[in-house]
Amino acid sequence: MIKRICLAAAFAVSAFAFHSCDNEIELNAPYKEIGVIYGILDPGLDTQIVRIQKAFLGEGNALVMSQVPDSVYYADGVLDVKMYRLRKTGSSFQILDSFPLVRFVGPPKDPGSFPTTPNILYRTNGETIYTDSEYKVVARNTITGNEFSAQTPIVQPINIIRPNTTEQIRWASQFPVTARYTTNETGRVYNLTIRFKFNEEDVAAGTITPKYIDWVFPNRTVTDPVSESEITIEIDGEKFYKFVDSKLDADPNIRRYAGNLDFIVTVGAEFLANYVDINAPGTNLLTTPPVYSNVQNGTGILSSRSIVVRPDKVMDPAALDELKNGIYTSDLGFQ
Repeated sequence: MIKRICLAAAFAVSAFAFHSCDNEIELNAPYKEIGVIYGILDPGLDTQIVRIQKAFLGEGNALVMSQVPDSVYYADGVLDVKMYRLRKTGSSFQILDSFPLVRFVGPPKDPGSFPTTPNILYRTNGETIYTDSEYKVVARNTITGNEFSAQTPIVQPINIIRPNTTEQIRWASQFPVTARYTTNETGRVYNLTIRFKFNEEDVAAGTITPKYIDWVFPNRTVTDPVSESEITIEIDGEKFYKFVDSKLDADPNIRRYAGNLDFIVTVGAEFLANYVDINAPGTNLLTTPPVYSNVQNGTGILSSRSIVVRPDKVMDPAALDELKNGIYTSDLGFQ
């Protein structure tokens, strides 16, 4: 009998986001329980959230079955989920601590291939994530005895060298704006995002709303942090104004007031770098990228990230004047 299987898994975080669902595959094999783990641990957060669910097997349309929560989620009380803090000693790992992950219902997901609600997730309960350790998530089906797990090192934070704490951002200058930050041995994929903050006034209503837009730069993968100890990005100021123009609409009823800029660097560990690299857009549309997973006896990704911010960088008067009167943004109502 021909059946259809779909791996239901999606998890998104900050600058690194991913969504994975295999196309329908026709099989003659018998049913095998396949657990799914997706998570990115962040030592800068008080609570870690991990998606743990299952693949499903059944007859008929997989897209229809994927909307049934029982096809995607384990029932309450079925899984015993623990997280272990580990430290490598020689060729083996020593368990330093362990604690349970708590099952909870998260906010509804965006409409898609899988049910928007309930959104079943698992979380820590305030435990500290240490950058000198590795962490392992182990999920055991208490009914079938099936166990699946994933382990990841914790990426260490980096330093933002430029812009420094005192320099102003000179987009209108003939010279490029420089972003420079260090790498480290635990980070493998790096992403720069520049967040432009501004206030928007509705003239008729007399209300002011804080807003921002994110300028996300391409990911940079580092395979040898010893030889590539810093990443430098030279940014043509004209591109900033083109970016703002592409994100905002001209409206005579709206006045805008420019705020400051946050330079945000997100660093991902090796497993996340591998996932990003394999799933990057390719040039050959006839090639299906391979499935990448670091889950034992299952599928998915468990990795880690660190986010470092150089906040509230001020634009110099010339940059602000260009925003107000320049060829790309003069119609956007900046005051």
